[in-house]
Amino acid sequence: MPYTKKDLEELPISFCEKDQVWVLVESFGKVSWDGAKIPLDGRTYKTGGIITFQNGQVFRASFYVNTATWALIDPEHICIYIDEVWYQVAEPELLAKLNLSLSDIFPLSWQTDRPLDRYGQGPFILE
Repeated sequence: MPYTKKDLEELPISFCEKDQVWVLVESFGKVSWDGAKIPLDGRTYKTGGIITFQNGQVFRASFYVNTATWALIDPEHICIYIDEVWYQVAEPELLAKLNLSLSDIFPLSWQTDRPLDRYGQGPFILE
C-alpha cells in the first residue's frame, strides 16, 4: 500500500529522510542515532539511503538495517520515495507506476546515507 503525505499525518508510520538514522529499541520504539557511522552491534537501525534497481533507476529510500544478520537488509522493509509517495519496493502499485517487473528491480544495490562501520562502504547488492 503506498503511503501519501496525508497517511503519514494520520497513521503511526514514518520514513527516514536523507542522513537520518534511528535505532530501534524494544518492540515499538525508536531513538535518533547521532553517530557518524551505523555500528554493526546486533541492533536494528532505520535509515535513509539510495536504492538502485537492476535496470539502473535510482531512488531515495528508507529501510531497516539489521546488523544481527548477514544480509543486513530485507526487501520487505525497503520503501522508496517517488512523487511525494512512499512505496514498498516490490508492491504492485509501484511496479505498475514504473511499468516494471520484479526482474527489472532485483538484484538491486543499496547504500545508506551514513556509512556502515565496516570495511567497504557499498553500494551493497541484494539478490
